[in-house]
Amino acid sequence: MGFRSKFPPPLPPSSSKLITFLVCIMLFHTYNGQTLRTDPSEVRALNTIFERWDVQIPRNLWNISGEPCSGTALGPDFDVDYNNPSIECNCTFDSNTTCHITKLKVSKLNRQGVIPQELAALTYLAVLKIDQNAFTGTLPPFLGNFSAMVVLSLAHNQFSGTVPKELGNLKQLNMLAISSNNFSGSLPPELGNLVNMQQFYLDSCGAGGEIPPTFANLQNLRVM
Repeated sequence: MGFRSKFPPPLPPSSSKLITFLVCIMLFHTYNGQTLRTDPSEVRALNTIFERWDVQIPRNLWNISGEPCSGTALGPDFDVDYNNPSIECNCTFDSNTTCHITKLKVSKLNRQGVIPQELAALTYLAVLKIDQNAFTGTLPPFLGNFSAMVVLSLAHNQFSGTVPKELGNLKQLNMLAISSNNFSGSLPPELGNLVNMQQFYLDSCGAGGEIPPTFANLQNLRVM
């Protein structure tokens, strides 16, 4: 009599991948036993922004069409090269049931367009990286409303107009990059209010004139 294994035969590769994907979906949409849900206004804003910029997300890394705060958006992979564009979420709000988008990256993708008004809905943004594209237009004053912003990277684009004085409201900012753009006019003295800033990149940004005396307040500056 032949030997009969008591274990079931292995699943075919396609079935195994499907089960893994479904398990990941279940894990990504729970946090400490609670069901996660991204703020609906932020979901609408993110979809509109990506539609206007003609942005496609990396396949199966996170979900733009349904629940954005899923997959890599819940992990430490925001800055890895393969995860671009990417977001990162904080899901500790409302007893771990509400997620807010805290980081957004659309970098080195040669995207075009302007900064849309819908970006203002992502009020919890702490990191915005849209460098090395072909974005145009002026910087909207609402960028100064992101009170949690610590990194703002706008370098290597084609932004024009003056650098808005409202950027001086970003009191938590650690890094500001506006290099290699087409700005005009002088740097606003309000940038001297960014007393926590450690890195400031403005080479070839297009702005001219004297360095504002208020920059003497930037005592934590390490790179300029």
